Amino acid sequence: MWRGAIVGLGNVAVHGHLPGWRGCDRAEIVAVADVVESRLAAHRSDLPGARFYPEVESLITAEGPDFLDICTPPGTHAAIAHLALLRGVHVLCEKPLVLSLEELSLVRRAQAESGRILHTVHNWRYAPIIMQATHLIQEGHIGKVRRVAWQVLRRQPSTAAQMDLSPAAGTGHGNWRLDPKMAGGGILLDHGWHALYILLDWLGDDPQTIAATLETREHPEWPVEDTATLQLVFPDADADIFLTWASSRRENRAVIEGTLGTIRMEDGVLILIGASGQQSWQFGQPLSQGSFHADWFGHVRDEFLGEMQGGARNGRNLAMASLCVRLLHLANESNSRGGIPVAINGEGFSSP
Repeated sequence: MWRGAIVGLGNVAVHGHLPGWRGCDRAEIVAVADVVESRLAAHRSDLPGARFYPEVESLITAEGPDFLDICTPPGTHAAIAHLALLRGVHVLCEKPLVLSLEELSLVRRAQAESGRILHTVHNWRYAPIIMQATHLIQEGHIGKVRRVAWQVLRRQPSTAAQMDLSPAAGTGHGNWRLDPKMAGGGILLDHGWHALYILLDWLGDDPQTIAATLETREHPEWPVEDTATLQLVFPDADADIFLTWASSRRENRAVIEGTLGTIRMEDGVLILIGASGQQSWQFGQPLSQGSFHADWFGHVRDEFLGEMQGGARNGRNLAMASLCVRLLHLANESNSRGGIPVAINGEGFSSP
């Protein structure tokens, strides 16, 4: 039985991760750390056997856990992961893994020196509609993928509906997604990370160039972008990504075009159009519904525990996350240069 600890008792931990750890027969959460005392007090009954700490270093010293599950805002990920790895603790971290190439170098060096696992929560891979699309691609139903278009439409950042986002409110009364120091950016980091690892899964190759344009279409008072447009060129395919917090509706869509057919993802409906006709699947929960996805987290948990036990996919998740960090860095570089394509060189997730 692995002994784990959660760092950060925000919504994603309480509604996404904790349900996934309950009843797990291979691991248990024995401790929790959070700098906000009121959150610790509010959730003591959720983990009656766990010990509670005001900061992560004292937790590691007192408990010596096998792993940390990091559920804090992105701006804190690198420091917490680095500390844990240097202390010989495996790390499961919410996305994005880190916010910069410098932070990536820091945590990768600590991971290599410690020999511990550093794993990012890529939970959208396990959305039922995404899993079905991935299965259809892998089974060859549309042949070789040549083009992917991915679209995320939102009215505002997650949890922003309950907050005052007027200009006088600055970054929105504690909504870290609108704080550049905590979020590292706007919708590009928030939803772009998901889009990138899914596209990399579907295309099975590393991109050659990336171009990006970041805008504040509806919220000029925000210090982060509300809209991002990306184009990626792969050796045998192209991908377009459009992400916005400035839409009048909430929706996810994708089109995957192959040499033998097309897959259309329309939020909660998946449509396969091939030589033999059309087939569709209706999913109970649209991809755009909810933010915490406890049912998807169980797959992430098992993948992480499998890596800790020496699974065959060891290192693939970290390679994918590292490439996502590099791609988002280059997307920002492209935007700063007027949206021109930027070459992607170096090691990718598909490299040996």
